[in-house]
Amino acid sequence: MTRMGRGLLAALALVCLATSGAALADGRKTDDPLAIFRPENQAMLREIPDSDLLEIAFPAEFHRLIVDARDGYLAWLKTMPPEIVRLRLLLGLAESIHDGNAEGLHVFFSNPSGAVAPEVLAALREAGLAERADIFAAAMAVFGPGYPTSDKVRSEAFAHSFLRVAEGIVPNLSRPPTAIDLKLRELGAHFPGKSAFRQEIIAHVRQESVLSAALAQARRDLSDDERLSYLQRRLLPGLSGFGAAATIEAGIERMPLAYRRIFVLTLLEGELFNGGIHQFFFNSSGAFALPARQALRDLGLPTAAGALDEALAMFATPYPVSTEERRQRHFRQGWSAWDDRLAALTGKLDGQPIRQAMLDSARRDNILPR
Repeated sequence: MTRMGRGLLAALALVCLATSGAALADGRKTDDPLAIFRPENQAMLREIPDSDLLEIAFPAEFHRLIVDARDGYLAWLKTMPPEIVRLRLLLGLAESIHDGNAEGLHVFFSNPSGAVAPEVLAALREAGLAERADIFAAAMAVFGPGYPTSDKVRSEAFAHSFLRVAEGIVPNLSRPPTAIDLKLRELGAHFPGKSAFRQEIIAHVRQESVLSAALAQARRDLSDDERLSYLQRRLLPGLSGFGAAATIEAGIERMPLAYRRIFVLTLLEGELFNGGIHQFFFNSSGAFALPARQALRDLGLPTAAGALDEALAMFATPYPVSTEERRQRHFRQGWSAWDDRLAALTGKLDGQPIRQAMLDSARRDNILPR
C-alpha cells in the first residue's frame, strides 16, 4: 500500500458519517454533501491542488519522533536535500494548524513535533516567512531560556500532556491551563490558519527552483493508488447515514454512479480494516449496505457480494436503512450469538480485492484525479 493509502485507510476506519460543511470551488461553505458533484465544483474531484500534492509526496512524518526520537528523526532528514527538509518541516507545522481556531501552535508544541521546533523555526526563516518565524520564536521563548526539545521536560509545561503516556504517565484532566498553555493559544491567534499558511508554503515552493521542480516531478510520479486515495478523501464524509431512510436513499441516488461505487466501498473498506462487518452494520456506514452490495456485484466481486447477502439476510425485511432504526431493532440488547454470527462473516470478506476493484473502476470511468 502506498504512503497515502496507509494513512487514509487508518483514517477511514474511524469515519463516522455525520454530515459536515464542505468548501466549494469558490471557497464558500455548504451543508449540501452532494454540492461537490455540481459542474462548477468538478475541479475539486478532478484535480489535486499543489498544496495537497506536496503533503502526499513530502509528508513531515512526525510520527517517526514517537519511535525514533529527535536524533533518529533528524538523521532521517539528513538523507535528503536541504530544500526538501525545509519543505517537510513547513508542511509538518501546517498539519498542526486548522482554520478558525487558535490551537495550532499549542498542538504543535504539546505533541512530539515540538521536539524539532528549532529546526522548524530555521525552516520558516529560510523560506522568508519572517512574520511567521517571529511568532513561532515567541512561542518557543514561552518555555524560558534554552528551549526544551525533550518531551519529558516539555511535558511539564502543560496542564494536560500526553507526551509521557508510553511511560504510564497520564495527565490529570482536572488541572486548569498553565500560563504556557494560555500564552501558546494567545500566540496561535496571530498565526495564519491552515489555508493561508499552505498558500504561503506554495508561494515559497514556486519561487524556489529545486522545490518547484520537485513539485512537478511529484505530480508526474503520483501513482494511481495515491490518486484513488485522494479521491476517497475528497468524497468523505459525504452523505450522512443518520436520519430518515428516504432522505438517505434519495441522496445516494443523486450521487453519480461512478463516484457512488467508490464512496460506498470506501466506507466498507474502512470498517472492515478497523472492526469488521459487524462494525460496518452498527455504524452509520451500514445505511449504505444495499448500494455497497450492488457495487461489489457491478465490479465483479460475487464472493464479497455474497457475504453481504448473508449479512443482510440477518436483518429485518425491508432492510432498516436508517441507522437509528437499525440499532434499535438489532443492536440494543447487547452482544449475543446473533452478533457472533454477523461478525464471523468478516472472514468471507478478508482477502477480497475490493481496493483493486475500486482502482480498476475509477480507471475505466476516468475519475482518478490528476
